[in-house]
Amino acid sequence: MGTLTVCVSVLLLLMMTLSESSRLNACCTQYHEKPIPVRFLRCYTIQEVTHFCNLKAVIFKTVKKRLVCANPDSGWVQRAMESVPECFLNKHRIGR
Repeated sequence: MGTLTVCVSVLLLLMMTLSESSRLNACCTQYHEKPIPVRFLRCYTIQEVTHFCNLKAVIFKTVKKRLVCANPDSGWVQRAMESVPECFLNKHRIGR
């Protein structure tokens, strides 16, 4: 019974570690300041402030499948959000 408890504990710890690392990889830490033409943007998603990400951001996915973090208060970002659809991507698959 003790071995089973240790194995389950290690497995849970490993799952939590992997979950945390994948969340952190999709977290914006700074803004891209230069405006991007709308024709290069595919869609966007909103990053809210959470325990893992302390920066509110708009994450644009470009036509080349790159992710760009932008300031939601910036004028060019607000105009772009009106022109491109919202992406419904979970944090584990946002880069695909």
